[in-house]
Amino acid sequence: MARLREAVEEMLGADGWVFAPVEGQTTLAMGYKGEHGTWSCYAHVDEDRGTFVFYSVTDRPVPAQRRQDVADFLTRANFGLVLGNFELDFADGETRFKTSLELGEAEPSTQLLRPVVYANIAAMDRYLPGIDGVSRGSMSPEEGIALCEQGLIH
Repeated sequence: MARLREAVEEMLGADGWVFAPVEGQTTLAMGYKGEHGTWSCYAHVDEDRGTFVFYSVTDRPVPAQRRQDVADFLTRANFGLVLGNFELDFADGETRFKTSLELGEAEPSTQLLRPVVYANIAAMDRYLPGIDGVSRGSMSPEEGIALCEQGLIH
């Protein structure tokens, strides 16, 4: 399984991602610009466990007084997602979307890794306007979900 990091780097490089290793970690850092905003991404590899985890992290922490409403929104967003989930750190307001893959005995390949990355950024891009709106207090969690899931985003 020692090829997992190499396979991740190869796939990201082939798709035009610009990334850099995070010092002291088995993680690659990069940015992404979607249709609805920009955010940071992290590709974490655990060679020993054979796992690949991809995170999209919003660039603005949720204010303390809005975290409960954003948690409500994220719970609604998570319901029905097939691959991945949103997470909110109540301590600092960090919001992220996580997708992961446990390879077991499988050999890493672009075909296995690519959906983990692209399902991730698609979900973040889809729900980012709602995260931002609920975080700013300009919409309720219910309004945010309607905006994101009913195609009301322009």
